[in-house]
Amino acid sequence: MISSHVLTSARRVVSETSRRSSRRWMPSTSPCYCSSQEAVATQNQSRHGLTQETASRCFVSTSTKLSNDATRPSRLPSNFLSSLQILHPDLKISTNYYDLDSHGHGESYHPSSPPDAVVYPSTVDEIRDILRMCCREVAGGTHHNEDEDDVSTVELVSIIPYGAGTSVEGHINMMLPQDEVVEIPSSSFTDSTMDGNRSTMKRVRVMRKGGVSIDMVNFQSIGEVGPNFVKVGAGVTRNTLNDALRHTGLQFMVDPGADATIGGMVATGASGTSAVKYGTMRENTLAVTTVLPPTTIQSASPDTTTTNDIVVAHSGTAALKSSAGYDLTALMTCSEGTLGVITDVTVKLHPIPSYIVAAKCAFDDLHSAADSVAMIRMMGIPVSRIELLDEMSIRAFNKSLGSDSELACTVKPTLFLEFAGHSEKATMEDLRAARDVCLEFEATDFVSESDENTRQKLWSARHKLYYSSIALRVDNDGGEGATPRNTLLTDACVPLSHFADILTATARDVEELDVVGTCFGHAGDGNFHCILPMAENDTVDYKQRVFKVNERLIERVLSVNGTCTGEHGVGYGKKVYLKKQYGDGGVKMMERVKRGIDPFNIMNPQKIVDV
Repeated sequence: MISSHVLTSARRVVSETSRRSSRRWMPSTSPCYCSSQEAVATQNQSRHGLTQETASRCFVSTSTKLSNDATRPSRLPSNFLSSLQILHPDLKISTNYYDLDSHGHGESYHPSSPPDAVVYPSTVDEIRDILRMCCREVAGGTHHNEDEDDVSTVELVSIIPYGAGTSVEGHINMMLPQDEVVEIPSSSFTDSTMDGNRSTMKRVRVMRKGGVSIDMVNFQSIGEVGPNFVKVGAGVTRNTLNDALRHTGLQFMVDPGADATIGGMVATGASGTSAVKYGTMRENTLAVTTVLPPTTIQSASPDTTTTNDIVVAHSGTAALKSSAGYDLTALMTCSEGTLGVITDVTVKLHPIPSYIVAAKCAFDDLHSAADSVAMIRMMGIPVSRIELLDEMSIRAFNKSLGSDSELACTVKPTLFLEFAGHSEKATMEDLRAARDVCLEFEATDFVSESDENTRQKLWSARHKLYYSSIALRVDNDGGEGATPRNTLLTDACVPLSHFADILTATARDVEELDVVGTCFGHAGDGNFHCILPMAENDTVDYKQRVFKVNERLIERVLSVNGTCTGEHGVGYGKKVYLKKQYGDGGVKMMERVKRGIDPFNIMNPQKIVDV
């Protein structure tokens, strides 16, 4: 993924003064509410004069562009939060403006679309009751029409699970489907006596009543460490887990860069620099526990004695393999909060290597550097990490150093490698084999280091890439330059046989379209990114050219049977590409899975697929 750049502590503050009641929005900085992806596109179009096609993916700045709707009330049902507080007096609830806004966007250009409340559950039972209250028939809400049968009103509250807020494709933006009148089976209501026939259809008016963010910060359990696994709460971050494992000789090896939560990493299928050796979250997730959304609507009938059932599903085991039934653990991986709330995860652990050596070398052109990576992989040379930075990435790093030129690199495409093993002899043999391959492709300045501090300095250009790339768009005239909130970070993955051609063509696009950006890749598995920062005063034409880079990139990737996202996920930012990647059949299958598990579409709606 990207270098660690997210400070999550500010997002963990719960305002005790606003726990029990909603607060009116603060003047001039109220977040923009979006009811659908079309609304987001319209918002972008009106602000930046873009075409409808480009507007749906284009840049929106941070608080300076937020709505002036200073007194907008909560969209939630009037008794929703108070009922929760009665059921669970210790449940922390925030309607503080800053909490809402921080839970309404990730770390990217997608416009903020906040929830109506943030809840901080500590138990599975609290989550079950939150979900149970999200599908309710309104007492006395029946409408009588002359030409139609009676229409009951059903209120649905949307839910988005929240980890650390480090996603980049609009995953945690609250986007609500439209209200509608539909027919649903009477059996969908908890009133078992309705019409005396549970197979009849009932006409209902579905009202989308806002949304709630479920912050999983309180799920911090770390279980007993097994020989190669541990069960942790969904809110545990990877750094917290590895700190707890410090004296065990084991480590959780998936490293997306940001200090993301384990639950969030499962939900987005995260990976990062270490995936070339240890795999992605798919390979490192052994089991998950998920609270599923309701499949029935709480009836308003006073005679109802049952409540809509909330299922807690346990999938997977601590065993390293299993062929028992559907692979539900894999289903929850990359589900992005659209199928349920993940509460705990059993992850795979790996031994900490006894010996580590880092290396880097430069190439005259990007294609040769990428070809050397493919050859290293084809020869089966074990590498722990292998990262490729283009010339502009190195230029950005050198510029960020200022007067400190000690760490400056030769301005050429540069390969960064890391090798790890059980002994110095075995590790150095791998290093020499990789060096020989690089030299065949005319690499220069090949250096290696084994001391930890020196290794960090050797890799400093890679570690600081994200910030140094954004700093390329500093406004020297005193205006607001680029920030993570207005930066497009692309993500795609291709078969290694096409990696060199696709990466080179993308870097050429950046140059020919005359935009500022860096290209780099987790080269060992064909995953690569562009960091394309934008600034407040950029013209519409410039922004369109930035998004053109991404559109061309994905077109090329899909043409060689690659994927539009290797590790960032779909969110709503890449929904448009799923049909191109999988075809109608693949998308329809995803829609059936979504409808089957979440029939009322309350779990992170408008993400991955539309139902």
